[in-house]
Amino acid sequence: MSDEAATGVRKKHRHDLGQEDHGSKLAAGTTKAIQAMLGLWIAATLVLVLYALVDATH
Repeated sequence: MSDEAATGVRKKHRHDLGQEDHGSKLAAGTTKAIQAMLGLWIAATLVLVLYALVDATH
């Protein structure tokens, strides 16, 4: 019998408590690095599009 059924209280998942995702610290760092690189890529793309739009109007 599970604790939830016995007590009627549902345990919170680690994500609900603000704890890290499953996996190693290295994997978490790699994921954050990839997200940072994608963010920079998107920002650079937007800057280039804006530059092209401004250049096209002149």
